[in-house]
Amino acid sequence: MKVNKKIKKILGDLPHSPGVYRMLNDKKEIIYIGKAKDLSKRVRQYFQKQNHTLKTQKLLEKVVDIKFTAVDSDLEAILLETTLIKKHKPKYNVLMKDGKNYVYIKITDEDFPRILIVRKVEKDGAKYFGPKSAANKVKETFKVLKKILPFRHCSLDIKSLGDKKVEVTRKTIKYPCLDYYIKKCAAPCIGKCTKNEYRQIIKNVENFLKGKANDILASLNEEMQMWAQTKEFEKAGKVRDKIQKIKNILERQKVSDPNQTDKDIINYCVIHEKAYFNLFQIRDGKLINQENFILSAKHADSEENQEILESFANQYYQLATDIPKEILIPHKIENATALSKIIKSKFVIPKIGTKNKLLEMSLKNAQIYADRNKPSWETESKLTEKAVKDLQKILKFKTPLKRIECYDISHLSGTDTVGSMVVFIKGVPDKSMYRKFRLRTVEGKPDDYKSLEEVLTRRLLKITKEIEFKDFVFKKARKKDKEFIEKHNKVDVEKSDKQFFILEKNKKVKGFIAIHEQSKKVSEITNLFVLKSERGKKLGYKLVKSAIEKAKSKRVYGLCKKELLEYYQLFGFEEVKKTPDELLNKKNHICIVYDKLKHKPDKSFTQIPDLIVIDGGRGQLSAGTKVLKKLNLKIPYISLAKKLEEIFTPERKTPIILEKNNDALKLLQRARDEAHRFAISYNQNLRTKRLKTL
Repeated sequence: MKVNKKIKKILGDLPHSPGVYRMLNDKKEIIYIGKAKDLSKRVRQYFQKQNHTLKTQKLLEKVVDIKFTAVDSDLEAILLETTLIKKHKPKYNVLMKDGKNYVYIKITDEDFPRILIVRKVEKDGAKYFGPKSAANKVKETFKVLKKILPFRHCSLDIKSLGDKKVEVTRKTIKYPCLDYYIKKCAAPCIGKCTKNEYRQIIKNVENFLKGKANDILASLNEEMQMWAQTKEFEKAGKVRDKIQKIKNILERQKVSDPNQTDKDIINYCVIHEKAYFNLFQIRDGKLINQENFILSAKHADSEENQEILESFANQYYQLATDIPKEILIPHKIENATALSKIIKSKFVIPKIGTKNKLLEMSLKNAQIYADRNKPSWETESKLTEKAVKDLQKILKFKTPLKRIECYDISHLSGTDTVGSMVVFIKGVPDKSMYRKFRLRTVEGKPDDYKSLEEVLTRRLLKITKEIEFKDFVFKKARKKDKEFIEKHNKVDVEKSDKQFFILEKNKKVKGFIAIHEQSKKVSEITNLFVLKSERGKKLGYKLVKSAIEKAKSKRVYGLCKKELLEYYQLFGFEEVKKTPDELLNKKNHICIVYDKLKHKPDKSFTQIPDLIVIDGGRGQLSAGTKVLKKLNLKIPYISLAKKLEEIFTPERKTPIILEKNNDALKLLQRARDEAHRFAISYNQNLRTKRLKTL
C-alpha cells in the first residue's frame, strides 16, 4: 500500500523496543491505540500487509499520523495501553461500557459492617465483590441475603463499647428501623447482638458471595445444635429454616466441577459490531455467578478474535475484585503471559473434557444473551437505515444523512434555562455524542428563540473556527510587527512585559492580542485588536482561542466592558465573583475567566452534522436561520412542530406534512422526543441542586 512521506519518516524513527502506539486522523483525534513487544516491527506490519481485515483497512484509510511511547517491558506496555484506552476511548478499539454501568457489593470496615450496593471501588479498607453487570440481579441477591442473614445497610455510625453496649454517633435515621421489626436486621444499633455475633453474620455473607456455601451450612448447623442443646427450640427452628433456604438456592446451581478449582469461564460471540460476552464464576466447585457484558467492536470481524478477547480480559480484570487462579478462554491471546503476570492468574485453553464443555455452555449463553438483545441491533438497524434514506429523499438532499443533530430548550418560567443536543448516527442515537448547555445570556424570563440562538451559536462556533480560519496563521509578533501594533494600540511593545501575538493571512497582519503572565496562576489576555475591514468574521475568537492555548496557567483571565460581556460569554468565559489581586487596579471593567479544564477538546463538537433538527415551528426555524447566516455556514436544517407534526424548511413557504406511520417522520419524532427528554432531565437536575442549597 502507498505510504506518505510523513508516515515513512515515522516508521523509520520507530525503535525496536516494547511500547504503545497511537494512530491519529486528520482532525488529530486518536482513533486507535495498540501495544507491541517491538514497536518498529508491529507498526510496519500495518503498511506492508495487503490482506488486511475490513476493520484494519478502514482504520488505515484514516490514519495521517502515528505517535508512540517506548517503555521497558511488555507489562508496562499493557498498563499504559489500558490507561490510554480508558482516557481516549478510540473509535477502532474494543471498548467495554463505561464503569458507571457496573455495580459492586461493598462490606464496610466498621465495628458493625454495613453491606451496600455501590458503583465504584474506593481505597477505604472495605471489601468489594464485583463488578456485576446487572444491578437488578444484585438487588435480588441483596433481598435473599437479608432474609437469611440479618445484616444492616443503614447509614448509622455504630461503635462497640463491649458486650452488647454500643454508641450511635451519626444518628441519620430513627432507630431501630423497620428491618428490625420484620426480622431482617440483627439491630446492633440497640445492642441486640454483640460485635462477635454480628461479625459471624457478616462472615457468612462473605462466604455466600464467595460461593463457600458449605462453610455457611456448617456454621448454621453448629448454631442450630447449640440452640437445641439449650432447649431453645424456637431459635433452633429459625436457624433450620435458614439452612433449608440456602439448600434451595444451592439446588439451582446445576454446574459443578469435581476438582474444586476456582475458575472463571469466558466465551463470546460477535454480532453487528458488538461483542457479547458471557462469564461464569466457579468457586469451590459450584457455579456461583454469571455475568454478561457488551463491548463495542466497530468494524470487527471473525479474524480479530484475539484482540477482542484480550481487550475484554484486560478491561474486566482491571475492574474485578475476585480473580481466580485459572481462567478458561476459547482461543489464544497475544499477550497472555504478560497479562497473567499483571492479574496473577493463568489462562487455559481446553480442547476436550469437562472444561471444554463449560466453555461450550458459556458460548451458548453468550449467544442467548446476544439474541435477547436482538431487537436493539437487528430490527432497529433495518428500520432506521430505511428511515434515513426516506428522509433524505423527502428533503431532496444529495448527500446521505449520516449525522443528525436535534436541539431543544427547557426551563421553568424562565429559570434554570438549558439546551440539549442529541445525535443520531445513521438513524441510531449515539448517547456518547449527546451534549447539554446551561444558558449564559438568558435567565429570569422565558425566551426560547434567544436561548436557541445561544445554544446553536456555541455549538456551531466549534465548526466555524476550524473551517474559516484554516488560512490564518497565529504566531509570535516579530520586530517588523511592532509598528503595526503600536499604530493601533497605545502601547510600547519593547517596554511592555506583555507577550504579543499576531494573526496573519497571506503574510498580512489582520489582528493581534497579548498575553500578560501576571503570576504563575494568573494569565491575562489583553490588547485584542482586529482590523475594521476584517471585523464580523470572528477573527477575535480565533485570536482569543489561540492565546488561551499559549497561556501558561489553567485559568485565563480578562477584563472587559459591560457591552462586550456577552461576546466573551459565548466563547466560554464566565464572570468571576472575586477578582484576583493582580487585576484589581483596573476599574469600570468586568473580570472574566476561561477555565481550560472545563473546555477540553470535544469529539462531538468537532464533527459537522449532515442535518440539524430544531424542536419547534417557524419561529424556531428563523432562529436557526439567523445563527447559520451569522456564522456563514451551509448546513441543512429543519424544524419539527409538535402539534401537527409539521416539518418546516427554509426553502418552502408551506410545511411538509407526512402520514403518521411514515418511517422518516417517526425518526424525526424520536430525535425530537429524545432531545426533549434530555433537556428536561438536565433542567430538573439543576432545580433539584438549587433547592438543596436553599
